[in-house]
Amino acid sequence: MGVWLRGRKPASEHSIAAWEQEHELVLPTLYKELLSVHDGGLLSKNHFAVSEPTSYGLADAEIYTLAGLAELQMAIPQEDDVDLPGRQVYFHRDGDRYIGLDYQTDAPRVIYVDFETLQTLVVAESFAAFMDSLYFSPFPVESVPRYPLVKVEQMLALANVAKTLQILELLEDCEDKSWYLARIDGLLHSEESPYQQIGVTLLENQIFYFRRKLDESRVTVMLKWLESQHIWPEKVAELRKEWED
Repeated sequence: MGVWLRGRKPASEHSIAAWEQEHELVLPTLYKELLSVHDGGLLSKNHFAVSEPTSYGLADAEIYTLAGLAELQMAIPQEDDVDLPGRQVYFHRDGDRYIGLDYQTDAPRVIYVDFETLQTLVVAESFAAFMDSLYFSPFPVESVPRYPLVKVEQMLALANVAKTLQILELLEDCEDKSWYLARIDGLLHSEESPYQQIGVTLLENQIFYFRRKLDESRVTVMLKWLESQHIWPEKVAELRKEWED
């Protein structure tokens, strides 16, 4: 499996060079190579080892994405709480926990910083070594309601049909209905009928139990698209009737 699960369009050599010139920093060669494939996106691996316990656990920490050029953070509000010399460029964030490049030396190390616990760790002597150290270990599905949505997106990108349904059923009362409907819409537009069918099932649950929280125009568009594609017509007809009643 490659580094990326999915991501945005590639960053051009010109845009990468322009970023480096603007910030007077040179990104690691491997980072630039990855940006030339996707300008940020979801990673296929999700853990790395740490030398001491973190708020993630005793022996490892988590990562879900790699930032594109526009997402790289040079300064964050909490940085005054941790006295870090030199310059840092953060390429991953999970709440108050950041992973970034530490430019105390010309060849930056990779650091993990938790601005809530004020913990700072060097996790690799180079970005290439950091990427080599990443590994995949599945997250417990039953804890999905407590996860940040970006972590869930990484899980969904790796999930089969049954696991996708399980994850999204656990999140059916998700407060961010725009995000949730977007996940359903992605299933409905899948080229594989099993994903389309669980998309219809999940949409049915939303219409029956959460309709007051749903964007009316968005659901209407989704139903029209299902009708135009003749996907599970009997069930979609029932949903249309329920939606309009």
